[in-house]
Amino acid sequence: MTVMKTSNCISMVLRNRLIQMVLLPVLLVFLPSPALAQGNVIAPEKPSKYVELDVEEPKMPFFQGFTVSADLFPIGQRLFSDFGGFEGGLKLSLLNTYLPVVELGFGNCDHEDDNTHIRYKTSAPYFRIGLDYNLLKNKFQDNRLYIGARYGFSSYKFDISGPELTDPFWGGTQSFSYTGISTTSHWVEFVAGVQVKMLSKFHLGWTVRLKRELSSSKNDYSLPYYIPGYGTTTGDTCWGASFHLIFDLNWGKKKGSVKAALVDSPNVGSPVVQPESESTGTNDTEDSKE
Repeated sequence: MTVMKTSNCISMVLRNRLIQMVLLPVLLVFLPSPALAQGNVIAPEKPSKYVELDVEEPKMPFFQGFTVSADLFPIGQRLFSDFGGFEGGLKLSLLNTYLPVVELGFGNCDHEDDNTHIRYKTSAPYFRIGLDYNLLKNKFQDNRLYIGARYGFSSYKFDISGPELTDPFWGGTQSFSYTGISTTSHWVEFVAGVQVKMLSKFHLGWTVRLKRELSSSKNDYSLPYYIPGYGTTTGDTCWGASFHLIFDLNWGKKKGSVKAALVDSPNVGSPVVQPESESTGTNDTEDSKE
């Protein structure tokens, strides 16, 4: 009898333990905790890195605007030499890579040789057309480093005069003065330059130019000493330079954007319960801020 009672007690204890082991985890899963019921935030661990979610590729329109420039170098050259002028330019921007350019100017010269005292005088317009190529890899910036080429043309008239010439055989003197000699000249230029943003839309630019004369129309009197837009003709080639004040109207640059999100570490993607609109107490508010 005593053995049966002991056996029944042991069975009841084991049955109660089994029920607790099975039902208690189930109740913990389905019953909300007091913290969740009150709308408190279960703060995840502080994020340790950004994960890139979506990358928008940079987009650049084909036409990027244009620049208008004034070259101060011919003005300064006229102050310190016997030739110079003034010049302006218009440059288009295609993808901020290819830069078609047109340059218009007016050149003048009044030169007298110190040895022969022959005087050469001319003043005429000229123009150049060409293309520059932006070497910088980042096309979204405002600065430029470029190389390019130009074709130049000028149609002009020049005057040439000098001391009276003495005929060594027959004797006597003859005047040496010719005016209005018509000439056209063609040349090419190889250009290397830089453009730097200084203030808002205003930039500064510098170029170095190697020029080579292609042809000049011949006449019965003299070759031209100076070609407007080209320079002096003392050799097959000549060097030139420019210093530009530039107004840049470039409205097409658009930078790409990168969208990123904070990622919880180490539990990436763990859910976070947002707080309710009404706070139930001071402690809840402080937890929400955390």
